[in-house]
Amino acid sequence: SAAEWQRRRAAAPGRPPTPARRRGSRHNHLSAPRQPLQPTMGVRGEIDKSGWHLIKPSRKESKYYQMNLSFMEMESLVDVEKAVFLCHPPAGANAPQEPGPRKLKHSSIRLNNNSIVELCGEGANVVDEQGVDLGPPPSLEMALSHVVADLSMIRWIDLSFNNIRVFGDCFKCMPSLQVLNLQANRISDLKQVKRLGELPKLKKLSLFGNPIEEKKHYRSYVITVCPLVGQLDFSVVTNQERDTAAGWAFTFRRKLNPEEKGEK
Repeated sequence: SAAEWQRRRAAAPGRPPTPARRRGSRHNHLSAPRQPLQPTMGVRGEIDKSGWHLIKPSRKESKYYQMNLSFMEMESLVDVEKAVFLCHPPAGANAPQEPGPRKLKHSSIRLNNNSIVELCGEGANVVDEQGVDLGPPPSLEMALSHVVADLSMIRWIDLSFNNIRVFGDCFKCMPSLQVLNLQANRISDLKQVKRLGELPKLKKLSLFGNPIEEKKHYRSYVITVCPLVGQLDFSVVTNQERDTAAGWAFTFRRKLNPEEKGEK
């Protein structure tokens, strides 16, 4: 019988006794309590498939969080310190109660959806709400150096949906920059893009929504002057596009390099 078989099995050497089956029970043994799922955190600097949103790092690496200064109605970079004070208030008993210089360790900066015009520190003087002349607007390098500890750590910056016309060499201070978003601005001079090709680690670039997008051979020009960019305007640069850009660059090599014509 079944009872006799259970008794002999329990008496066998080297085998633990089998617990008796409970009548009406759905399980034959007590299962271990289920452990709660642990949230999976991204690694530092990891970027999702869209390329424009930094995955939140682990708590141990909280110093690399994203600095979000979007939708702050900034018309000039002179307001960066105030925006950082409001969005990232200092903590602690002796924390300052007014905006001022900070040394935050962020690798991602969001300045999108503002009204920023000037990035090179040029243009008309800035006047505050009380009518006080604050002098010329600060450059991007100067403004960020007051709130970021190390500009060479910045790898992702979003300046979309502003009123930027000229950016010049303002990104040279960020040698680790990998993702740059300049969409929906007022950039009309296509030759400015050539300076972005000097960034050694730039991989993803967005310029659509600017007047330069309507220029003839826009995509071929950008691919030529920024050969390291693998994603342009949220679209992967294919090998066929690179071949087309290479042929276009050979045809218009004199316009691309006017200094060579002067030497000859």
